[in-house]
Amino acid sequence: MKLFLLSRNRPLFLWACLDSLHRLTRSPVSIIVIDAASDDPLVGRVLDGFDRRGLFERIVRLDSNDPAQVWRTIAAMLGPDDAFVGYIESDVVIEPGPYPCWLGRLEELMRSDDRLAMLGSAIVKDDFVSIETARRLLPEADEQVLRAQIYAADPEREQDVAEAAGQPVFFPHNPAGRLLLLRTAALRVIGPATDSDMTERLREHGWRSGISTEVRHRHLSLLNIFDYPEYDVRRRNAYMASLSYKAQAERALAGHALSDDPDLHILADGVRIDPREDDDLLVFDLPERAAEIALVSRRGYAFGADDLRPLGVAVDRLRLDGRDAIAD
Repeated sequence: MKLFLLSRNRPLFLWACLDSLHRLTRSPVSIIVIDAASDDPLVGRVLDGFDRRGLFERIVRLDSNDPAQVWRTIAAMLGPDDAFVGYIESDVVIEPGPYPCWLGRLEELMRSDDRLAMLGSAIVKDDFVSIETARRLLPEADEQVLRAQIYAADPEREQDVAEAAGQPVFFPHNPAGRLLLLRTAALRVIGPATDSDMTERLREHGWRSGISTEVRHRHLSLLNIFDYPEYDVRRRNAYMASLSYKAQAERALAGHALSDDPDLHILADGVRIDPREDDDLLVFDLPERAAEIALVSRRGYAFGADDLRPLGVAVDRLRLDGRDAIAD
């Protein structure tokens, strides 16, 4: 199996992450580091130290902090025999547990359920910082920034493994994207995105996601306020937003002439028919003997809005041969 580790600055967290992997990973695995253009020189020293320990198969150093470049790098390294792929970010510390290897346990759970395609781990909640502590440490900080800095709205704050009643996998919320085991076939179908987007898209395709109740991790970014109080949480949030399917669609369309045209067309026996405009109407001229006719629009998003839901096309008037074809 391949385990991809994404690093970006914060060498204190990186060292702790790599140390936990070195001590607790016992399953056969190729660990590949992808460093997203870290500009802290200590990152290189930390990576070199664990490279000398023999932890890595390879270190890939990117020239920019670009999520698309990260996933292109991962996709290029996945082969046909890679049934599963691991992903971890450098602010994660694996905790010991009741199993020989954390990664082996996640793989066992994945193999036991063909519908399970994205599996994360439970969080150690002790690292969550209270808003009172945050205000004491950064009294001049903007309230909104302060709450973001301590992940005040994170659903993991309410995560309770005890509610799973002994089940090995539960779903109190979507698994956090910072530590995942993914079914490669499913990932190739849905494509990478935010953890919430991927969870929803997997459900649409008949798969499911979940969280291991046994494998646990610490999220060191919860401690930024102590160790990296200068951490730019606004920039981090913008980066996370850029991972969504909607943001990917916006980037894909960048540079093209955008309009409110929904790309509405008809397929008649597999042949595309585009409309002609007649005042405020779109008129389709269909062949007389078409057997299969479908009204088609691309899947899109509401650009310039906060709503992340994919859009279809709402048809409020449809006439065929001059007769209304939509019933109230």
